[in-house]
Amino acid sequence: MDQCKEANVPEEQRRKLPPVTITDPRSGEKVQLSKTAAKKLLKRVQRQEHKDATKQERRAKERQRRKEKQIQLREERKKNPLPAAAKPAKTPAIAFKANLVVDLGFDDLMTTDEATSLAAQLGYLYGENRASSAPFQQLIFTGAGDTSGTSLGFAPPHGGAHQFPESSTKDSSLFQDRVGVQMETKNRGSWRRWTRVMLREYGGIEGLSRGPNPICDPSNMVYLTADSDHTIHELQEGKTYIIGGIVDRNRYKHLCAKKAEHLGIPTARLPIEPTYLGQALNARKVLTVNQVFAILVGWTETRDWKAALQRGLPSRKLQNNAQACSSDAILHNTLSDNQPESVQKDPAQQITEHTNPEEATTKPCD
Repeated sequence: MDQCKEANVPEEQRRKLPPVTITDPRSGEKVQLSKTAAKKLLKRVQRQEHKDATKQERRAKERQRRKEKQIQLREERKKNPLPAAAKPAKTPAIAFKANLVVDLGFDDLMTTDEATSLAAQLGYLYGENRASSAPFQQLIFTGAGDTSGTSLGFAPPHGGAHQFPESSTKDSSLFQDRVGVQMETKNRGSWRRWTRVMLREYGGIEGLSRGPNPICDPSNMVYLTADSDHTIHELQEGKTYIIGGIVDRNRYKHLCAKKAEHLGIPTARLPIEPTYLGQALNARKVLTVNQVFAILVGWTETRDWKAALQRGLPSRKLQNNAQACSSDAILHNTLSDNQPESVQKDPAQQITEHTNPEEATTKPCD
């Protein structure tokens, strides 16, 4: 009856009808709504209550169905037991007796976002080494030393050392720089428990061959950088290979080469050339730290640079057709940050000197 009366009321008058006061079922407060709005609100609440009740029933039925299915499967297995699947025996890893150092002494040249990207790459690098059948016998992460990026004449970016001076001095702890802070917080300090990993809190890469407890002979150290004049053709046991740990978006040219020269460390670059690739690169020669490491550990497993490069280089960087490219162009590589395309993821990246978040460059020696 009310609906009929309301239907006969002209539109203009209906809009002027006084609101009704109702109790909001959700908040319990009294609100004023038009009769139509009040009905709609009530219907919405009823629909939601019905939906919630139905959801509980559906879940209960689904749990019951799963239980019955599990009971049925157990009964069937008792009647028709399946032969135990033969698990292939896992080949024990045989360590490649060389050290791999990630030089994290460039905190003064990175922004916080870049340091975060580098921290993620260290996780991929560790995962790659741990899963390898021929892992490096030891990974060594070093922090700031006597030689910083700014001491070599490179200016920090906005958000770099001038905002974090405490993480850029030789007396700062590896755990105090921004990469270390990321590893300590986001990874809950788990890197302190990683196997085959040494964390050198003080001294930088300089401390590896100096001081009271040197662990490397300077003559056996090789800094991997794309700017080297020497191409490495094989990795040797007993050597210590260094990758420059920096994500710099290609801001700093020849950074790792200059640091190695300053410290008197020999340099070498990876053989990223058509001879081994069989084709040219299809993009910038910027690789992430884990991609560089994937190439290195690919070689320790296969002793084949072609297989190692195909494993570490992203497919998007390779052209389908072989083209003539100068080795100089091809060998211009660096490390960068990115989300793991594969951890692969990306595990370690190529040793190069410049960075890009998607290809975070941790200057490796390539």
